[in-house]
Formats: sequence, C-alpha cells, structure tokens
Amino acid sequence: MSLPDPDVLDAVRRRRGDLDDALLIVRDGLVEDRSGPHRVAALRAGLRQLRADLYEHVAATEGPGGLYEEVRRADPRFEQTVWRLRGEHTRLGLLLDDLVAGIAYAPQDPAGWPSLRPRVVDLLALLVRHRSRDAQLAYDAVALDIGGQG
Repeated sequence: MSLPDPDVLDAVRRRRGDLDDALLIVRDGLVEDRSGPHRVAALRAGLRQLRADLYEHVAATEGPGGLYEEVRRADPRFEQTVWRLRGEHTRLGLLLDDLVAGIAYAPQDPAGWPSLRPRVVDLLALLVRHRSRDAQLAYDAVALDIGGQG
C-alpha cells in the first residue's frame, strides 16, 4: 500500500480549514445577542459559505484523484468507510440546500427563529461528526501504510 499523494492531503487540509471558517460564521449567526434581521443575514451568509465549502470538500475527497480514490486504491479495506462518507456528503448537501433555500425566502422577523435554530444546530453537529470520521479515515490510511500501531 502507498501513502495518499501529499498534494491530495494538502488539498483536503485546505478545504478543511475553509469548512472550519464557515462553521464559525454559522455558529456566530446563532448568537443570541443579535437582533432578528442581523442574525438572519449572518446566518444566511454563513450557510451559503458553508455550502460552497462543502462542495469544494466533496470535490477534493470524491473527485478524480481525490482522497477517497487514493485511499481505496491503496487499501480496499477502506471501501465501506468511503461509501459511508460519500453518503454523508449527500445528506449534508441536501440539508444545507434545504436550509439555504428556506432562509432565503423566510421572513426576516424573529418568529421563524425557533424552528430554524435547532435545524442549524443539528446540521453543525452532523458536520462535526463527519469531519471527525473523515479525518480518521485519512489518519488510518497513513498510519497503516507506515506501520501504524497494529
């Protein structure tokens, strides 16, 4: 088995940093001390950025020559994990598209806030868990190649 291409790992790392930044913007959009229209505007901007960054992450991991292809080529045992992560990408993309579309047409008053906030919090939790599993895959692929702990 060979290590994933360092350029592929660098591209994934950059996308991960972009996702981190977008997650912070969305989190800041959830802050309670902002008034209705300002909160919704911040949240809308964060969700749009998060959606764009997720699509770039998907391209870096699932695209031709991406991390998932490298990992599967290097060791077929990771096939199941790769398919699960791809499924998570699809689910996260659909959730983000739904939230972005909903907030784009939502009224600017705070009345809709109680139904929106839990959906955004759930999305953030799913993204954090996905990022953890994605990082574990990259770590496992490299650790196994260099002898790891097993």
